[in-house]
Amino acid sequence: MGKILVTGATGRLGNAVVNALLQRGDAGDVVGLARDPGKAQALTARGVEVRYGDYTDDDALVNAFQGIEKVYMVSAVAFTDRVAQHKNVINAARRAGVDHMMYTAIQRLDDVQFPIEGVTDSDIATEQLLMQSGLAYTVLRHPLYANDLPMFIGANAINAGFAAPAGNGRIALACYQELAEAGAVLLRQNAHGNRSYLLNSGSPWSLADIANALSDLTGKAIAYEPISSAAFVQARKREGWPPHVARFIAGWYSAIEGGAFDQTSTDLEDVLGRKPKQLSALLKDAFGL
Repeated sequence: MGKILVTGATGRLGNAVVNALLQRGDAGDVVGLARDPGKAQALTARGVEVRYGDYTDDDALVNAFQGIEKVYMVSAVAFTDRVAQHKNVINAARRAGVDHMMYTAIQRLDDVQFPIEGVTDSDIATEQLLMQSGLAYTVLRHPLYANDLPMFIGANAINAGFAAPAGNGRIALACYQELAEAGAVLLRQNAHGNRSYLLNSGSPWSLADIANALSDLTGKAIAYEPISSAAFVQARKREGWPPHVARFIAGWYSAIEGGAFDQTSTDLEDVLGRKPKQLSALLKDAFGL
């Protein structure tokens, strides 16, 4: 097997993928891509080669991809020129002779219903670029990360309850660590070209289910109150959130209410070879309970 390069190697997901790869093979065939390699000293200390690369720097990407067989491309941040950046990465991979690319997309219901602003359209465009690239590709569709629940429902939810515009919509959560592990497992295998995986817990939960589980874990009566998107945005603005951030999070909730995250799959369980963490364990980790 040739070398595997993971982008965003100093970021949360990319770093977790690199570490999961190291648990399953030699450091000599793992390469990390970072905009600031100086921040990757913990990886270099473990024998990982770290190369400079920026999604906006075509020549640097081509240089970084030399001798690489597979690239794990962590998607660019929302509300940036994601499609242009992803196109640069795909084109550089082609120029450098990369064989296979994995891309991390957001789970979605289909290509038109309940889009998330700044994310869904660019995911669709990126997947189309991959299909047209001539590269072997794998799309890993991720759900909402359980780790981010304190940001979504409020870190104080375990004391005061929470209100959100998600109605009775359900989410098949997963933690980014197990998603990273699944990516590493697939990268270490030889097939998986030209297909998508839906990676989630396999069990969907409503925000009321989450409130009930938090109540059980804390011994407190924690309530979830469904509210409108407008009320949610106004409440976050009063707390000092930038309006565009409040609207962005409200868009995720609208997608949840519409069923975009209610699709379940055994893909994560099948790849890991075990059942992923379920609600109680996910909440314990997310809230430090």
